[in-house]
Parts: sequence; structure tokens; C-alpha cells
Amino acid sequence: MNRLGGSRLWLSLPLIAILIFAVLLGFALLRMFKVEADIRVDAEQNMLWVMHQSESAARRLIETTMRAELGETDADEVALRLDLLRSRFVLLQEGPQQRFMTEIGLQQRVTELHSALQDVQPLPEVFTAQDARELRQTIAPFATFFSRAANQTMIQEWDDLGGRLETSREQLRQIIVSMIGIMVTGTLLIIALFFVLRLSRQRNRMLRSERDFSSLLISSSGEGILAIDSTEKCTIWNAAMATMTGRTAKQAMGKELTDISGFFGVAQVREAVSAALIGERTSLALQPFYRDPYSPPMHVDLRISPMRNDKKNVGAIIFMHDASDRYAAQQKETETRERLELLVAERTQELDDALMRERSAADLYRNFAGMISHQYRTPLAVADSALQRLIRRGQRATTEETKERATRARDAIAGLTRLVESTLDSARLEAVPISAQRVECNLLELLEMVIERHQAAAPNTPIKVQQAAGFDPVAHFDPTHAEQVLENLLSNAVKYSPQKAAVTISLHHDTTQVHCDISNYGPTIKLEDRTYLFHANFRGSNSTKTSGSGLGLFIARSLARMQGGEVKLVNVEPNVTFRFSLPRKQGDHYV
Repeated sequence: MNRLGGSRLWLSLPLIAILIFAVLLGFALLRMFKVEADIRVDAEQNMLWVMHQSESAARRLIETTMRAELGETDADEVALRLDLLRSRFVLLQEGPQQRFMTEIGLQQRVTELHSALQDVQPLPEVFTAQDARELRQTIAPFATFFSRAANQTMIQEWDDLGGRLETSREQLRQIIVSMIGIMVTGTLLIIALFFVLRLSRQRNRMLRSERDFSSLLISSSGEGILAIDSTEKCTIWNAAMATMTGRTAKQAMGKELTDISGFFGVAQVREAVSAALIGERTSLALQPFYRDPYSPPMHVDLRISPMRNDKKNVGAIIFMHDASDRYAAQQKETETRERLELLVAERTQELDDALMRERSAADLYRNFAGMISHQYRTPLAVADSALQRLIRRGQRATTEETKERATRARDAIAGLTRLVESTLDSARLEAVPISAQRVECNLLELLEMVIERHQAAAPNTPIKVQQAAGFDPVAHFDPTHAEQVLENLLSNAVKYSPQKAAVTISLHHDTTQVHCDISNYGPTIKLEDRTYLFHANFRGSNSTKTSGSGLGLFIARSLARMQGGEVKLVNVEPNVTFRFSLPRKQGDHYV
């Protein structure tokens, strides 16, 4: 703070001395001009000479008239002398001469004499002695006037000269004082200049030292450093910058940034540089920098700041740091996080599937009695129907007919046996979460077996199967549970279908699932019933005239979800359609 105050003092002193020097010098010059004007003698203002010449002209005219009386001269010479006297009066009547005559109080007398002179008649051709005598009498007062006027003029000019000399002496004294002041201020200026030069040399040495230190610091820094001026031309380019960019200082100095590397022409970097030139600081992280088109990018951090001189922006400085290691670590961290998120998502999905299967199994356990009555009804009905027909035929039944009906009954009993075993297994594992035993199976073959049983139990309801072009029936499911789902859906379709109206089954698939759509033209399902359609023991308003327990759709969806599938209502008009979906194989895994 003291150094700053001292510097300002040494700067202000010379300025004050220069100001005083200029004022004194101006004052001295003005006074010198005034002295020069006062002592200057102008010929047109030398009135003593004018009066003397006028008096001489008057006396010569008088002398000429006297000679004319004696006959020694002629009228022409008299006329010449008369004209000379008139010219003197004309001179006294104009300019500074008239002003001077007014000052000494003789202007009125000059005017009277001039009028008398103007009244003189032109000289006759024969100029007599009498004419000469009259003319001499007329102009006799002129000589006396000019003699007295010359005396007054001399006195006035001496008075004026004395005043001017006194004024000039006073002005010279003022000039001398001013010159002494100029010498003093000049001495102060010389002393101040000496100290300022000394201070300037000291600061130059400090500046060179700081510059050398800064250059050493910049050149030895491991961080890339470059600077640009206000025209965006490079002024500093250190070794670290040359190493990172592959451009030497010789290639970079004096060139615009965009000519050095296309990296500095990228919109984000370009905007940051422009902002620094108007005084704003910017930081950019992990910017890709390509040294050449064939190498992977190097990622750098940038800090761009303005450079100022006396609060004026003179350029910008850019610090560039190689952050490739940090970028690689972030990328690895990102990959690890994504992999963990994927594993968590997969595990979450597995847990959700297991939870759904557990809930389905728990629902089945809670509705075990209803499931038994519902699931066992169809195979028992098929076996009972086959055996009743065989009994009615009695002795009339052929061997082939007996074998066919016995085979149907046996197949129904075999399906019932599988269901009982599955139910008993579930009952034995009631405290353990159960999962379906999924294997690769052909859904079409299983569907044909279920259709055959239902055709035997309800021969008056035709069942039509439609396959999409290129349909692949192979899926991943538990055949026992899938069979029960198909049994329930087909049983409901047959039960609610009008008499002799066909039940339609459409098979198709997409990239992840195999779909089996079972449709019938039974009564539509009301909107308010659709929300509770798959709830246990719920029966819609369209089923009041049809027997049932309200567990069929509940059991079908529960069994479907236990094996990664789904059962849902997809259409209500003009036909009611339920879709049974199972996961299909995609590549080397199931979805």
C-alpha cells in the first residue's frame, strides 16, 4: 500500500510541475508580446513627423507666394505647393492621424483650416502679385498652427513613450519572475524525471524477473498452457501443450486457434474462448481431443480465463489438462454400474416372477377345495361319458368300439392321475415356494389332446383350430399346468357357447411369446365385470343361468403366471376371446 501511495506521489509531482511550467511559460510569452507591441514604432503613427511635414508645406507655399509677388515664379509652382498642403490636410483627416488630433484637442482647428483651404479659388491663368498677396494672407495662420501642433504632438508622444516604458519595465519584471519560476519547475521536473527513470529501471528489472519466472513456470508446467491476444492469435504455447496436441510452439505462435487445431473450432470450445475475451471464465470437462483421425480421442479438461491490463481485456489464457485416465475410470464405473443395474433388474424380475408364482400357489392353496371340484370335473366327466356309452352298448359294442371308449376313459383317468399327483406335490411343499417345472414342449400337441377330450364330452360344440402362417408351436412351459389352463379356458368357451356354435382357437406367436386365443360367441362380458373377472369365486352377470364355481379363470391365470405366462381378456365383441400366452425360445435362452 505504501509503495502504491509513493508511486502515485512521484507521478503527480511531475504533472503538477509541468502544469506550473506551462502556465508560467505562457504568461511570459504573453508579456513579451505585449512589450514588443508597446515598443514598436509605426511610421503611420509618428505624428511629429506629420506635423513637421505639414508645417514645411505651409511655409514653402508662403515662400512661393512671396516670390510670385516679386515675379520670380509662376502660377504653376504656386498651384503645386497648394496641392501639397491640401494633401497634408487630407492625411490629417484620416485614420490614426485624425484620432491623434482629436486626443490633443486640435481636430476642430484642423477642420476649420481645411475648410478655409478648400474655399481658395482655383488660380487664374494670369497670376498677379495681388493674387499672390491674397493667397499668402489666407494661408499665413497655417504655419503658426502646425508649429504649435508640432509642440503639442512632441509633448504627447513623450508622455506616451514614458508610460509605455514604465509598463514595459513592469512587464519585464514579471517576465523575469516567470522565467525564474520556469527554471525552478524545470529543476523539479529534472529531479522528478531522474527518480522516475530510476523507479522505472527498478520496475523493469522486477518485470523481467517476473517474466522470466513466469516463462520458467509455464515451460515446466505439466499442464498445457496457451494464451491468445484480442485478435485470437497465439502468444504463449508451452511444452506440455506441444506434447498433448502434437504441434510445436513454432507451428502455433502467431496463428489463430482454429488454424492450429480443429479442436478449438468446436462450438462449445469456441463459445468459451469468445466469452473469455469479454471477461467471463469458463470450465469444460472431458472434452474429446483427436490428435489425428486414426487414433482414439484424448479427453481433456479446459479452464479458460480472461487476461486483463488495467481492467481492459487484452486476451485469454487456456489451461488444458489431460483427463483421459479419469474419463476411462468414469467409463469403467459407468459400465460397472450399468452391468449391476442389469443384474439387479434381472434379479428383480426373477424375484417378481417368484413372488407372482408364490402368490399364485398361495391362492391355489387357499382355494384348494374349489380347485379340486373344478379341475377334476372335466376328466371325470370324460371318463364317465365313455364308460356310460360302453355300458349302454353292452353286447352290441364291437371290439374296436370297446377299445376306443376304454382308451378315452383311460386317458381321462391318466390326466386325472397327473393332476392328483401335481396337487399332492403342491400340498407336500405348502411351506416352500413352488415353481412350475418348465420344459420345452409343443403347445399344438397338448392342445389337440385337450380338444379331443372336450369333443368327446361335448360332441355338439364344434372346435376349430387356426394357425398363423409360419407358426412355431414350441414354447417353454409346464405341460401339466398348461394342460389345466387349456382345459379351463376351453371348458368355459364350450360352456358359454350357444348350441352348435363353433369355438375358435387361433395360434400365433411374436418375438417373445406363443399365443393361443380361444373364442366363443357366448354372451358378452359387461364392463363392470371385467375388473373382477379373474378374482376367485367371482361370477359375472352373464353366468347366472350357467353352473360353475367362479374359480376357472382364477385358476387358469394363476397356473399361467406360475410358468412365466399370462391369461387375459382380449376381446368381448362380436366374440369373447381369452388369450393364453407362454414364453418361447429365442436364440439360446427363453424369454
